[in-house]
Amino acid sequence: MDFDQAVLLVGGMGTRMNSTKYGEKTKVLLKLGGKSILQRNMEILRDQLNIKQFYFVVGSNKKIIEEFFGSGEKFGVKIEYVESNPDDGIADALYTTKNKIKGKFVLMLGDEFYLNFDHSTLKNISDENFDGIITFIQSTNPQSILNNYSINADNNMKILSLEEKPLETINDMLGLGTFVLFDSVFNYIEKASVNPRTKRKEIIDVISKMASDKIILAHQLHGTYVNINSNNDWLFAKYLYNQQNFNTFKKSLVIPVYNEVNSITFVLDDFKDVVDEIIVADGGSTDESIEKIKNFNHPKVKLIQKNFIGYGDALRNGIDYASGDIIILLEGDATFRSRDIFKMYEYIKDCDMVMGTRTTRELIAQGANMNSKLRFGNLFLAKIIEVLWWNDGGSRLTDVGCTFRLFWKSEYDTIKNNFIGTGPEFSPELMIEFLRNKKRIIEIPVSYYKRIGGASKHSESTFNIARTGFKMLGLIIKKKFH
Repeated sequence: MDFDQAVLLVGGMGTRMNSTKYGEKTKVLLKLGGKSILQRNMEILRDQLNIKQFYFVVGSNKKIIEEFFGSGEKFGVKIEYVESNPDDGIADALYTTKNKIKGKFVLMLGDEFYLNFDHSTLKNISDENFDGIITFIQSTNPQSILNNYSINADNNMKILSLEEKPLETINDMLGLGTFVLFDSVFNYIEKASVNPRTKRKEIIDVISKMASDKIILAHQLHGTYVNINSNNDWLFAKYLYNQQNFNTFKKSLVIPVYNEVNSITFVLDDFKDVVDEIIVADGGSTDESIEKIKNFNHPKVKLIQKNFIGYGDALRNGIDYASGDIIILLEGDATFRSRDIFKMYEYIKDCDMVMGTRTTRELIAQGANMNSKLRFGNLFLAKIIEVLWWNDGGSRLTDVGCTFRLFWKSEYDTIKNNFIGTGPEFSPELMIEFLRNKKRIIEIPVSYYKRIGGASKHSESTFNIARTGFKMLGLIIKKKFH
């Protein structure tokens, strides 16, 4: 069986999950691995079923969708846009393509995530054997079926009936949002009754009625599937994708440097084998740090030099310069070690930012600068942030000053214009912006060692500790109440 046209329903703005907090104005443009959900689904149909003609059914998001996809030429396909009422259900939205569709076509919902699916098995079914196909996977989670639709089929996989959001399950068949239909479906939509529960025409009711007159087959697909309707659905989809593809993501280490001649070579050598790129942001070192970095002469190391305003400014410039999918922040004073990066890698698969915490005494080396004033100050400020933004992120925090952190560049890019801190206050600001934008933070213990090359200017005296603390506290207050 060959295919030449497909309808993708992409009109929803995703208001239930507020996609704007993830950096996109419409749900189907939310990205996984640099590609939107919609692009991934379009490419599934393009690459696995050789479809080149697409009809995107859009709503109030038409301009946003069209700006990105255009005519489809850059994707090797042709895209036409059909507008529907944003309040329409799937059946009425599909009906808007009546004058475009001739014969057989594939219908796919644009907000569903398919991982490791092979839709090409649809091509093995003869055109003569059916009047329509619905796809399904076997599910061990009954709730997933209750949230979608159930399938009642005979032993030959002929559909007997379908039910939208059933009250109980009858088997383990979870219906998917991919269908093969003929243009005769439009006649059934015209005649369909409004579902008394949803107050609109439902495509599942339409296909169920067709099944009483025609041969509608159920076809099993295999893979991991997420119907993205809520924040939890989206986070789960990200988790699944990140778990599987983690080794393909590029990791960029960003190190701010100012007069670290005694330690920078050690740090570069320690981390060079556990990341893909090292960005050294030098803020005008007056010692031999630059010479040490240049003499290290490693292809992963990239040096940017500028008279940065402060620590935060150096980090922000380094992050912008980095090309990785995952950003790692680190001091250039050798207080952290590369072996901790591997456990941080495991946690970043399941969240947006992993923060180190230096609160485990057994992991603090002798001579490391973690005196009682620093420990109390870091814990105090961390708890203020935790309380003030508890309703946003809900993360438990213990160490505002630990600068060893990992986060997804794509998540940072959605909030980068919110940052104002140019000095050490950038550390709590990064935490705050992730929390207030509903991004998930996890704290894990890391080892902490004595600084090579003398004390940090931010913590070498009680006065400097207090000054840094008040800067951080001032920013926290400004972020919350201004």
